[in-house]
Amino acid sequence: MDDFKKRPDENEYCYIWRIQQMIDSGEIENWKAIAPIVNRECREDESDYRDESAYRKRAKDYKDFYEFILPTINSSGQIKTRILCLSDFHVPFHLPISTFEKYAGKVDILVLNGDIVDMQGISKFPKMYRVSPMEELITGRQYLIDLIEYIHPKQVVINYGNHEVRWSAYFSKNLDPDMLELMPDTALDLLIDDGFYHYDKRQRTKVWYEPIKNVFEDIDVQYTQNWWVKIGKTIFAHPLAYSSGMLKTTDKAVDYFYRVEKDFDCVILGHTHKLGSFIQGGVSLYEQGACCYTEKMNYTDGRLTYPQQKGYMYLCQDADGSLIQQNTKLEVIN
Repeated sequence: MDDFKKRPDENEYCYIWRIQQMIDSGEIENWKAIAPIVNRECREDESDYRDESAYRKRAKDYKDFYEFILPTINSSGQIKTRILCLSDFHVPFHLPISTFEKYAGKVDILVLNGDIVDMQGISKFPKMYRVSPMEELITGRQYLIDLIEYIHPKQVVINYGNHEVRWSAYFSKNLDPDMLELMPDTALDLLIDDGFYHYDKRQRTKVWYEPIKNVFEDIDVQYTQNWWVKIGKTIFAHPLAYSSGMLKTTDKAVDYFYRVEKDFDCVILGHTHKLGSFIQGGVSLYEQGACCYTEKMNYTDGRLTYPQQKGYMYLCQDADGSLIQQNTKLEVIN
């Protein structure tokens, strides 16, 4: 228990930060378990050993300082751009926006790397029920608005994924070619750039939904109309290709980008619903996982495929757009 007490060379700030690190590592179960000792070590009044909330809150402030402010100071202004990359929400299976609380108000660019909506109702997979594309559009639009407001970056950059491509594939199969000229290529065209009407035939009403790029006055929202985008020297991509091997999809993507885009030092992939990373030839490779309730998506039940995983990416770049490895994290969602 002596390790949990304040050391002679520690002030209160260093002591509380050390306790927080021990909690993060699992050495201490939680703040409640250590409350009597922390209160005794930090307070002159030892009459109340139960109220540790002030120290828990203080530790969170210190943690934010060490993770977001101190690296910038230590690098003498090296960090130029902070990017949060989320993908694979698969609305209506999306996780709550509070999942990303850690980075709210702390990033410059929010990248949404494909599969924002699932298009469950027009998928080829067998289903016990259907979610209409209109329901997904309305729910997905509000989710994106809430998410962007919550994270509040300076800029939002959005790629489409294979589930958004379901839109054009479905209409190409079911509509006359002349009618296709009336339809956008993906659901994201409607959500981000064009806006859309909901024609409720039963109620005989028509409701207009403003395109998301027009919703925010102080945030630049850009839809790339592509499956990949390069920001600085990092490529964010959501390919149609898929390999079941660990990081094999990313490996194939790198081979592709070496032929079309020479100057990059990082590739971040959505689509695979896997978590993993490695460095090859000086290029950092990441599969960022999914930001949805994967357990509610029964597309692969019983097929003995690699289990889906939840996660997302946070990365920092310097003034040249190069990846700052020590400030880059593959975040796991439990």
